Amino acid sequence: MKKVLLGTTALLAAGMFAGPALGQARTAMTATNFNLTLGGFTTFRFEYQSKAPAQDVTTLDADGTLTDQPRNHNLDFDAELEFRGAATLSNGVKAGWEIELEAGGTELADFVDDADPTDIDIIDDNFMYVDGRLGKVTMGGFSVTTLDVGIARTYSSAGGVSLTDDAGDALAAAGDNQASFTNSLTASNGRNRIQYEPPAIAGLRIAMAYAPDIALENTTGVTQEDDVGAGDKDIQIGAQWAGSVAGNRLRVSFGWATTSPENQDPTAVGVSSNGRWRLGADIEIAGFTIGGHYVSRTDNALAVDGAATTDEDIVRYGIGANYSLGVWQFGLAYEKATQDENDINHVAIGTGKDTATRWDFGVQYTGLGSGRTIIAGVRQENWKDNADNPDNEAKVRSIDLQYNWKVAAGLDLDFGYTNYRYTHHAGLDSTDTQDTRTAHGIKVQTKLTF
Repeated sequence: MKKVLLGTTALLAAGMFAGPALGQARTAMTATNFNLTLGGFTTFRFEYQSKAPAQDVTTLDADGTLTDQPRNHNLDFDAELEFRGAATLSNGVKAGWEIELEAGGTELADFVDDADPTDIDIIDDNFMYVDGRLGKVTMGGFSVTTLDVGIARTYSSAGGVSLTDDAGDALAAAGDNQASFTNSLTASNGRNRIQYEPPAIAGLRIAMAYAPDIALENTTGVTQEDDVGAGDKDIQIGAQWAGSVAGNRLRVSFGWATTSPENQDPTAVGVSSNGRWRLGADIEIAGFTIGGHYVSRTDNALAVDGAATTDEDIVRYGIGANYSLGVWQFGLAYEKATQDENDINHVAIGTGKDTATRWDFGVQYTGLGSGRTIIAGVRQENWKDNADNPDNEAKVRSIDLQYNWKVAAGLDLDFGYTNYRYTHHAGLDSTDTQDTRTAHGIKVQTKLTF
């Protein structure tokens, strides 16, 4: 479980921002002078899929029927409670905290039913902050403020049923293909860390974060710093500038991060930090928004049994544009990811790179009014293995349609339809060949936010 960081650290941070007035006697914070609120959400949805792409259609029971017969529909409920507190102290310093607690869904069910519930976390972000004239300090377990700018896109996956392959991975995750479209620099969110955001100056914002251990969600205790394959001393810095050029809005972001390897074995050759950087930008001009990002990182090998291993070079980039014309918006985007194909111990198993490409086109219409929006789109992803292993290759095309209705403050209704055309060999037949399946997904969701 994560713990909210209280005590000495908070006092030091408060002293940094509060000034001399902190030493004055204060009335304890209570519900009457500390704004306590309860928030969260609940969702209930109906999901239907006409066919499971992972279904084994070759194995039969004794009665001649398929052994694998997945149900084609389900009902799902999820909920989260968010406890918050905020106050403006007499010297103008703002202070607050937030704890997010799973109140429904898979994680809570696993926590209740699992034989060892200590390995399951039902607490999401939990942190405190102090915000004064010199900036804001956030302390606890939370998602890092990245300030990233990226692809301008209109496409929506429509919230249809998220189909999975035979390994339980998302359809596009083809076997052991190493490529990924994830372009955040954050090694792991939710880890206990401290973050500092100085005041913005002339449109420039900066955020700096540090976590001592990214392997565990609670680093308030003593943890080992020489675990093979683990990382620690994670530093992340993000910056964003927002302004205008010739009257056109422009944003530029830059991020840098590094995570040190924990393995301190003197015989471990070539062990070095996991470094990564990200550049993003977008601009609005004549009704168009054009934006993209470029990410480069090197996952440096942690030596196994003192043996030198191979680094993984990773590149991910994308660009997109959308055009707004009254109640209509049209958008087109393209992404590509490449990564060295190394196994879990970073030992090279090929000289090439795994690749993944994605393009999507979307249309959004808001002319219905009353908080109603229609989004339609199409997306295609193609996953290629450097060794042409069909287990690690796939092609997915989805056609999506979504109707979103903000019925009232706090109440949303979503209706989504997805048509998947999925080509991948694993789990589809007993031979080492490609096969294609088409499936339809429908989702109807009600969400209450409070």
